[in-house]
Order: sequence, then C-alpha cells, then structure tokens
Amino acid sequence: METTLTASVPSRTPGKNGYAGSEIAVRPSLRAIFLVFLKVGAFAFGGVYSMLSFFQRELVDRRKWVDQEHFVEAVAVGQMTPGPPIINTGIFIGYRLRGGAGAVAATAGQVLPGFLLVLLLAYLYTEFKTIPALGSALRGVGAAVVGLLASVVLKMGKGVLDSRRAVLFAAGAFALLYLAKVNPIALIVLSGLLGYLSYGRGK
Repeated sequence: METTLTASVPSRTPGKNGYAGSEIAVRPSLRAIFLVFLKVGAFAFGGVYSMLSFFQRELVDRRKWVDQEHFVEAVAVGQMTPGPPIINTGIFIGYRLRGGAGAVAATAGQVLPGFLLVLLLAYLYTEFKTIPALGSALRGVGAAVVGLLASVVLKMGKGVLDSRRAVLFAAGAFALLYLAKVNPIALIVLSGLLGYLSYGRGK
C-alpha cells in the first residue's frame, strides 16, 4: 500500500512561505517534497528534457501540487536562468510550494540520487568501459528519451496552445530555434516581450 505524501490545506491568500492557496491546491510537507523529488531524481534517466515527463506525471497529473499553467511557467523560468534547467525548475516549484525551505528540499531530493549514482558509474565506467553491453544499454536509453520528450510536448501543448496566437508563438519559436539557430535565452526573452505586448498590454 502506497503511503500518501500530501495533505490538502487550502488557503486563499499568499503567505510568507511563498505560495498562494488560490493557485496551489495542496500544501505538502517538506518531507513529502524531498521524497517526491528524490524519486524523480532517482528514476528519471536520459537528460534534462526526459525528466520533464516525470515532473509532469508526479507533480501535475498525480499529486496535483501545481496545475499545467504553473508547470509551464516553472519550465520557462528554469530555461531562462543560469544553471541546469531541470534543477532550476524544481527550485521554482519547491519555492511555490513551501518557500525557501521547499526550494532546498526539492533541490536536495533531485540532486542526491544523481550525485551518488554518478560517483558509482564513474568508477564502473573507468574500470569496465570496454564492455560492449554498456554502450548498447546507453543507446537504448537515448532512444527512449525521444519518446518521453514527445509525451511531455503533447501534454504541455494541450494545456498551452489554446488559441491561434499561442500556436503562432510555438511555431515561431520552433522555427527560430531549429532553423535559424537563435540563442535559446534570447528567444525566451523575445517571447516574453512579445507575450507581454500580445497578451498583457492594457490589463
């Protein structure tokens, strides 16, 4: 029987812990945040973008700690700030859930499994790097990552691309990044500016 890690405590006003009850349905404990991000860090293989599918499943679909809109915002913040994007995304979500302590719990949970596993793999790879099975396994993981990423893109697209204007934003960003090789940071800044002019001006 699986242990429930969250407790629903609705609130209607922003608090000093960095969250607002009108936007976050549950207020998980620091222990719950640490354990969930520990799980994500331990089982999400294949790189930054493949981990987004685990974030989506655990935080949005399963536990409903954040909704799709705020998940997309967290991903955007993670992309536009220095450092590993997936870690930054986790920090942002942890802060929204429980303030600074939540950010620390999320970061510790995410980083700890990878840190320990990389130490082990570095040793094993140095000792047994000539074994063909290792290269074959890594190729299989790399192929699976493509499927994981496609799943994330479809789920995020359903929640965000709700108008012709949003579709144009997405298509333009894809063309500029894939075809014109525009710097991702510059693209995010440009998208933010155009988003403000298109959506927020006059509000």
